[in-house]
Amino acid sequence: MSNYPNLREFYERVPILIGENDRAALLRKAEEDEALESSTHWLIAMEGSEKQRDVYHWKVLIYPSQTKSVHCYKSPYYSSKHFASIYDAINYSNELSQKAKEDLLSTIEQHALQREA
Repeated sequence: MSNYPNLREFYERVPILIGENDRAALLRKAEEDEALESSTHWLIAMEGSEKQRDVYHWKVLIYPSQTKSVHCYKSPYYSSKHFASIYDAINYSNELSQKAKEDLLSTIEQHALQREA
């Protein structure tokens, strides 16, 4: 299995500028991954994977990015649990987008922001 997103069922939103509080949290993680240091925006996306014929599960991902490039596809800042409904995934991505705009992604419970192995 590839570490890159399934680009066939990959839907991204417009990048959101990283606020001061979230940037500080991201810089703490940058000690482990230097590519994070140059990130200026969050890219929030949904990725669908086919579990059975015509049955998709969705997860919401957050990638640190620059305005035109994502350099951390292998290790998203955040990966949600799987949703059985695309509508639930859309609603959750809207919630995360709002938190990002309010500079509050760093306030989500720490265990929820663990990187996917």
